[in-house]
Amino acid sequence: MYTQKDKTKFRTSKKWRDFRDKKRKEQKVDPITGAKLTRMANLHHKDLDEEHYEDISNEDNFVFLNKKTHDVVHFFFLKSKPTEWRKRVLALIKILKEMENINSRENEKT
Repeated sequence: MYTQKDKTKFRTSKKWRDFRDKKRKEQKVDPITGAKLTRMANLHHKDLDEEHYEDISNEDNFVFLNKKTHDVVHFFFLKSKPTEWRKRVLALIKILKEMENINSRENEKT
């Protein structure tokens, strides 16, 4: 089993740091928020299979996300229930649409 200690050790390796630096130069913006990547941005593994954790051969399996975005992605995509993310995103969209409608009406009043 690949432990958190193993992951931390890999993330301190030259192989990972070089790969991360290369990806960081290629991507400047968080693709979800459109915000500039911060110093605390995470290079996110899309492939959550622990056996593939150190496999950086497919660069498409990685994306930089700002810390809060990264936390949200993991919050929505729970490894224990990976097929339920759509339901969570649709609920978020509903709330955001309601907020947009409420705030659009408020802006019309002014």
